[in-house]
Amino acid sequence: MPDIAFDLRYLRYAVLAAEHGSFRRTAEILDVSQSTVSRRIQILERRLGIALFERHRSGARATLAGERFLREAAIGAKHLHEAVSTVALAKRGSVGVLRVGLMVPLGNGFLADSLTAYRQRFPAIEMTFQEATSQMTTSALLNGRIDIAFMLGDPQLTGCRAERLWDERIYLAVPASHGVASLNAVNWHDVKHETFLAMADAAGPEIERYLVRRLSHSGFRPRISVQHIGCENLMSMVAQGFGIALATNATIGIAPPWRSFRSSLQLGEYGIVQRRLVRRQSESGA
Repeated sequence: MPDIAFDLRYLRYAVLAAEHGSFRRTAEILDVSQSTVSRRIQILERRLGIALFERHRSGARATLAGERFLREAAIGAKHLHEAVSTVALAKRGSVGVLRVGLMVPLGNGFLADSLTAYRQRFPAIEMTFQEATSQMTTSALLNGRIDIAFMLGDPQLTGCRAERLWDERIYLAVPASHGVASLNAVNWHDVKHETFLAMADAAGPEIERYLVRRLSHSGFRPRISVQHIGCENLMSMVAQGFGIALATNATIGIAPPWRSFRSSLQLGEYGIVQRRLVRRQSESGA
């Protein structure tokens, strides 16, 4: 079996010579000397062990074996060129797959706008999403099942880099008929005896812990009902009077008719949730 791991430029010389039937014309197109074209095609022929061209004074014509080889080789060279170009694009981050972990709805707001802008800038990158709890998202990130994650608070994960992207106000979602609907401001005392609805997945466990921190005191613990449903259905439950829920800017506009009220507890950590982008770092630390 001949060694055909030759410089692809040799193949290009031969393909052009077969197309134009002339070494001289090929040399003009490539802006090299005719002797260079002839020499490189000869090297190619020696490596293959066959004559690719019949030489004559008026030009050069591909042999039958040469025609067959160049026809197949040109297809292979095209595919190889495309593969090399794809690798180069992937290296620059222009193609490929980006696996994203989520703990926040995609409905609207900063995240939705950012992802839309990213998709417009890199249309060849396929984006896949995984919505899960903080613990599951952390595990997926550390195990390489996802590439980046949008998480709450300030996670400190080994081998990962966290960047604070934006903050969101915390709102109280209540049905329109609820007693606090007519209030200009709501505080924790007004709603501490209510049933709080929370999702089992995504940010639900984080919300549970937040409610426990804010409302637990002297043996009192808030009543929290965990539901294995998505955000839209959770807000439907709120509208139907099953309980109330905490919401953020990203949640507003997703659900059917429900009322959200800016809580009076919006100072410092009590009324703002931090959103961070967490990504795995390469072995070089980049």
